[in-house]
Amino acid sequence: MKKAVTGTSDQLYHADLIKFIEATIPGRLSESWDNCGLQAGSGNHQLTGILCSLDITAEVIDEALALGANFIFSHHPLLFKPLSHLDLDVFPGDLLGRALAGGITLYSAHTNLDNVAGGVNDHLAEILGVDKCAPLVPCSGRSCKLVTFVPAVAVDQVAAAMFAAGAGKLGTGRYSECSFQTQGTGSFRPEVGATPQVGEIGRLNLVDEVRLETIVDEKLVDRVLEALRQAHPYEVPAYDLYSVHFPESGCGAGRIGVIENPIDIDEFALLVKTKLQTDSVRLIGGNLKSKVEKIALCGGSGFSLYESAQAAGADIFITGDLKYHDARSVLEKGGIPVLDAGHFATERHVVEVCAAWCRDFVAEKNADLKVAIARSESEPWIAV
Repeated sequence: MKKAVTGTSDQLYHADLIKFIEATIPGRLSESWDNCGLQAGSGNHQLTGILCSLDITAEVIDEALALGANFIFSHHPLLFKPLSHLDLDVFPGDLLGRALAGGITLYSAHTNLDNVAGGVNDHLAEILGVDKCAPLVPCSGRSCKLVTFVPAVAVDQVAAAMFAAGAGKLGTGRYSECSFQTQGTGSFRPEVGATPQVGEIGRLNLVDEVRLETIVDEKLVDRVLEALRQAHPYEVPAYDLYSVHFPESGCGAGRIGVIENPIDIDEFALLVKTKLQTDSVRLIGGNLKSKVEKIALCGGSGFSLYESAQAAGADIFITGDLKYHDARSVLEKGGIPVLDAGHFATERHVVEVCAAWCRDFVAEKNADLKVAIARSESEPWIAV
């Protein structure tokens, strides 16, 4: 397998940026049905510029080419469902072909960007003046504790291999290479047919070993175990694997918080329309003159969180893409009102967040690289 190249401050590669993005917006925060991460391209390309966008479109690719940017960081994945074939003359093959021909790597952070602290929903809340926010449905960390036993002389190489495969990250990636080590004595008796690196066949051997413990995202377990086997000096490494669960601080689906002063629903709807700079919003349910103070929200298509918003005591729920029958159910059941502000309007702001993070990356590396926001994107609907 070809190893991804990483660069210095004056020579950065796509792999460097991907590593930064995945530490900032961990893949483990994505939903199981999602397809986040590398869409097409190579980590081994030298980075010439970064274009951040909501979607990957022909116009966005043209912008990247015009800017000399060979990395597009989008919120929505171009490849969402598995492909049975790839025709370069029709969507999405035409876009993939154009991007790859121009040396452009395509990378997406989708539901992990929705769920991460500071992502889509936190920024949407900030724009709308919703304070004291918490996730509607907090993320529960799905990880494993990996314990292995290594000869003292080989601890550093085994630990480095596991860390390189993604082990040892805590705090949604803010801490890396986390582990704990204790010294002890390992015993084993190689039987006929074994090929031990140390010890003799048929004799009990005692070896100074280190118990090495670290944390592994459950999605990375197979990769980390393979790295462990490759780096460990023993023919058959011993290890234990435990399932552990912990809350991801500030991360989760949707947000709920409060506005400073309660206002009428019609005033609040106008505020949302103005703040999101959209032509229209749609209100389902509620009384135009009833007050709202506790606000639940989810950018994009978030009606699946409606019951959670209601259970949390929200006065109104803001999202997009509400379907007809879902709207009917809100009315028939007499639930809290829903304000449909549209998918594009509730998510396009996150592109500014992604660009700010990428500028932090560039500044940290002291690199001379342009980070731009796509200007060609607009609401797909046309009012007639």
